[in-house]
Amino acid sequence: MNASHVLLPPGKPPVVDLGEEWAAPSLPANATNRELGAWGEELAARHFRARGIDVLDRNWRCRQGEIDLVCWDPRRQALFACEVKTRREGGSVPSLESVSRLKLARLRLLLAQWLANHEHRAAAVAVDVVAITVSGSGWDLCHVEAVA
Repeated sequence: MNASHVLLPPGKPPVVDLGEEWAAPSLPANATNRELGAWGEELAARHFRARGIDVLDRNWRCRQGEIDLVCWDPRRQALFACEVKTRREGGSVPSLESVSRLKLARLRLLLAQWLANHEHRAAAVAVDVVAITVSGSGWDLCHVEAVA
């Protein structure tokens, strides 16, 4: 079973629009960890586009690190950096729990650097996390908004 979930910060309305229907990219059964990560980033990008979120940049790098996805969400009127974590079911650390506070803080700094290097302006900035778990029966995607 394939599913998508969006977790909102406290105080946000519980109604969630998952957008139009979309197809997941194919994932080879014997995918390497690198291939699994690239697949997860593509899955997250498709999830965002289906919900009307613009993906402005992918795998943006500078000397301080990398942002998986830089996105604009018109609903929130926010620019956000998204960390995508994709894991196989049964791993030692679940996808969502593998993103540390240090990583979130670094992503905020990287997003500020991205803004300094691009002509995009935003009144609100955030860091979101997409956690994807792949199992024998499919995948589960959990999008957590504004974690940092």
